[in-house]
Amino acid sequence: GLKGVEFAETLDNQSEWPHSWPDGIISYRLNNKSPDFDHSWQKKAVTIALRAWQWRVDRIKFRRERNPDTHVDFNVWWRSLEEFQSANVFAHAYFPGQGDISGDVEINDNWDWVPGSHLQTLANPPLVPVMIHEFGHSLGLRHDTLITSTEEIMYPSFNLGRKKYKLGPRTVQRIQERYGARTISQRVIDFFALRRLLGSDFR
Repeated sequence: GLKGVEFAETLDNQSEWPHSWPDGIISYRLNNKSPDFDHSWQKKAVTIALRAWQWRVDRIKFRRERNPDTHVDFNVWWRSLEEFQSANVFAHAYFPGQGDISGDVEINDNWDWVPGSHLQTLANPPLVPVMIHEFGHSLGLRHDTLITSTEEIMYPSFNLGRKKYKLGPRTVQRIQERYGARTISQRVIDFFALRRLLGSDFR
C-alpha cells in the first residue's frame, strides 16, 4: 500500500516476499473508472505503469484483457474510502501467492486524481507513479526501507510535494532477480521514462 504522508507499513527489506508469478503472460484489467479524468487516460496510465516494469524484466509479459467476464491475474479497481484503513492511503495491492486476490490493486477514489506527475499538486495524486509502486507489490516487491531517496518508486511513502518516479538500481536488481533481466538500452528506458514524467502520453 501507499500513503500520502506517512509510512504505509514497516517491513524488513532483508526478507523478500517468498512468492513470484510463474514465467509467461500476466493478464490485467481496469474494471471500473473514476470520474476524476478521461477514462481512456485511466486505462493508458495503468498500461504505462506496467510498461515501467516490463522494460526491466525478461520472463514475464503483460496483456490487457478487454473482456469483462474473463479471469485476469491483476484486477485493478477504483474503491470508496471505506475500503481503506486511512483516508491518507492512496492505494493498496496484494502480493503473489495470496489466492484469487493475488496481484489485485485497489485505488482510493476519495482522492482527486490526475493521470501523471506533470499535473500533480498537493491535493492531486498522480496515477502513473502510484500504480508503478502498487504493481511492484503485485509482482512481489516489498517496500524498500533501506533506500533514502523519496523519489524511489518503492519508498514506503509518497510526498505530493515531490515527484516519485525512479526505478533505481536496487529496485531494478530486486525485480530482475525474480523475473530475469531484459536486454534493452538504458537510453531507450530513459527516453520513455521522460515521456511519462512530462505527461506526453496524455496529450
